[in-house]
Amino acid sequence: ALMALNSVQYKNVFDLHYEALYGYAFSILKEETYTDDILQNIFIKLWQHRETVNPETVKAYLYTSVRNECLNHLKHKVDKAGYMQHQMAGGIDTDNHIHTEQKELHEKIQDLVNQLPEKCATVFYMCRQLGLSYREVAEALGISVKTVENQMSKALKFLRGGLTEYLVSILPLFILQLINL
Repeated sequence: ALMALNSVQYKNVFDLHYEALYGYAFSILKEETYTDDILQNIFIKLWQHRETVNPETVKAYLYTSVRNECLNHLKHKVDKAGYMQHQMAGGIDTDNHIHTEQKELHEKIQDLVNQLPEKCATVFYMCRQLGLSYREVAEALGISVKTVENQMSKALKFLRGGLTEYLVSILPLFILQLINL
């Protein structure tokens, strides 16, 4: 028998997860303007599909939806604004090299996190950003603690690999800057 989400459960889901989902969306978008809209749309969709949503997997459904909506929004925004404008916005603070490099590194990490497979990214976010334990994440997503460990291991390995390549490519520039100081 298919379980449906009733209105009381829906309200509980909303009350329980809205704040954390808002934080998750904001961590991807870095701006409040569209965060509310995206969450509103997701909760409207959830209500429309309440007949087919399993209450036990609703949290995973919400995190996946938020991530996909945010990434679609960013992709659309970059396509619309054009690549050059996007690049210029990232490099306005050229006087302050250290600040710019920290910002670039943060963006690179975010970019790598966005490239992670869905399940992996959700587990990584819940553990690192929300500070949940592996057990809490496992319970929330309906998976085993071992699976959470494997996903975290996979995420960290991928991030280390991506950052190593990035750091190797910027290291010569960094050394040149030090020589020129």
